[in-house]
Amino acid sequence: MNKLSVLIAEDEVLTRLDMKEILEEAGHMVCGETNNGLEAVELAKQLHPDLALIDIMIPGLQGLEVAKMLQVLNIPVLVMTAYSQPQYINRAEKVAAFGYLNKPIREQDLLPAIQIAYGRWKEINDVKIKLKNANHKLKHQKIIAHARTLLASHNGMTEYDAHQQLLKEAMDQRVPLITIASAVIDDLSPKRLSGLGS
Repeated sequence: MNKLSVLIAEDEVLTRLDMKEILEEAGHMVCGETNNGLEAVELAKQLHPDLALIDIMIPGLQGLEVAKMLQVLNIPVLVMTAYSQPQYINRAEKVAAFGYLNKPIREQDLLPAIQIAYGRWKEINDVKIKLKNANHKLKHQKIIAHARTLLASHNGMTEYDAHQQLLKEAMDQRVPLITIASAVIDDLSPKRLSGLGS
């Protein structure tokens, strides 16, 4: 299991101390602890924990509001509560909590919940990164294709030859192909050319 840095936001001192002891004995690091929801958000911004354990009924700012804010910071949250009514579980699901622990918190529940929550978050995060990279690559491919078409049309050459020219220029200048393609689009776009011709 990964050794994680964990933020604890829990207003019951004994519960917080018990959790800290369980986590540290398991090799995790409690990087911050608080009894206040607003302070939990500030600590999360400063400390960037791997995971946060947040009590739903914490003073300052309710735990589910804290969970929403930490979701924006891309920090996975496990919510804790003494209440197990469906409305709390449904609200926790809506703020994308990665787990739900009932109090009293027990070691045999806490450690597996942390491992599963962090694993699920990591999976989702990896997919987001892959999707972002794929979108970035697709955008670049569209720009390069557009530059190739403009260059071929402007110089009366095939798109294959235009692409070879773009590659050669990128190699000669030792810059990425996208840089050359963007410059070609800037130089040869119809609006630019019509502006130059008037």
